[in-house]
Amino acid sequence: MNHLTVEKLNAGTTQAALSLINDTYADAHGFTPLTEGDLGALDKTGFFVIGSINKKPISFAYGSVVEADRGLIRWAAVSENFRGKCYSLFPMQACITQLKDNGAKQIYVENWVDAPYRRLLSHFESSATQLEHDQLIMRLDMGQHTPEPPTIAKGYVVRAFREGDEATWANVKNAVFGSSSQPQEFWKQDFNGVNMESDFDREGFFFAEKDGQPAGICAGIVLHDRKKIGDTFPGSIGWTGVLEEHRGIGLGRALMIHSLNYLHGKGIAATELGTQFYRTAAVNLYEHLGFRIHIASFKLI
Repeated sequence: MNHLTVEKLNAGTTQAALSLINDTYADAHGFTPLTEGDLGALDKTGFFVIGSINKKPISFAYGSVVEADRGLIRWAAVSENFRGKCYSLFPMQACITQLKDNGAKQIYVENWVDAPYRRLLSHFESSATQLEHDQLIMRLDMGQHTPEPPTIAKGYVVRAFREGDEATWANVKNAVFGSSSQPQEFWKQDFNGVNMESDFDREGFFFAEKDGQPAGICAGIVLHDRKKIGDTFPGSIGWTGVLEEHRGIGLGRALMIHSLNYLHGKGIAATELGTQFYRTAAVNLYEHLGFRIHIASFKLI
C-alpha cells in the first residue's frame, strides 16, 4: 500500500514541489507560474508542507498568518494522477495545526484542488471543525458531453441573443441574482475572467421565453484569455438562472444543454462554472450533467 509522508519544504524537494504547484494550477484563472525565487520568498513568510509517496511529491499546502488571529491556506492540492483519495488533507492538516499554534482562530482556504469535496467535509465535521462554504469551480470534461436536443416544457422556447437584448439580459440577471447590472455591462462575470471584446458571442448566449417574455438565461463562453486545456481554450457556463415563476419545469437544464452544445460545437475540451455548495439544486443539476468539483474555497472556524 502506498504510504504518504509529510514534511516541510527543503532543498531536496524544492524543484519537484515547484513543478507540482505550477502544473496543478497552470490553467486556473489568475494564477501566475512560480519561480524558485518565489518559492523561497513565500517559504520565509509562511510554510509549505509537501506530501510524498516513495519520495515523490504528490500533494502540498501553503499556509501563512495574515492577521493576529487569522490564517490563510493559499494553495492545497494534489497532482492530477492522485485525485480522489484526498491526499491533500495531510499537508493541509499540518498547515492548520501550525496556524492554530500561531494563534489563528479562523483559517481561510482558497484554491483547494482535490477530490472528493464531500470527503473533505466529513473529515472536518468529524473533528468538530466548523466549515463555511465559499466559491466552487466545477469542471466538465467535454468528451463526456454528447450534444442532444434539450427537452423543454410546452409553451416555452429557447433562442439565442439578438442585437438590442442587452437591457433584457440585464433585467433577468438582476431579478434572478439580486444584482444591479446596467445594460452596458450585461456580459460581465468575475470568477472566470470574461473578456468582453474576445469572449462575447451572441450564438452562445441564450434566453428561455414564454409568449415572447423572458423566463431564464444562460451563456456558453469561450475564455480566450485563459491558458489552453489541451489544444483549446476552456469554456465557461455563466449566469444560469430562471425567474421564480418559471422554476421547477426543467428550464435551467434545457438552457445549460443549449450552452454546452454550443461549446461542444467549438471543440472545447473542458468547461467550467462557478457556484456555491449550499445551492443544492444547482450543484445536483451540474453533477447530473457531468460536472465535478474542481476548485473550492472555504473558511474553517
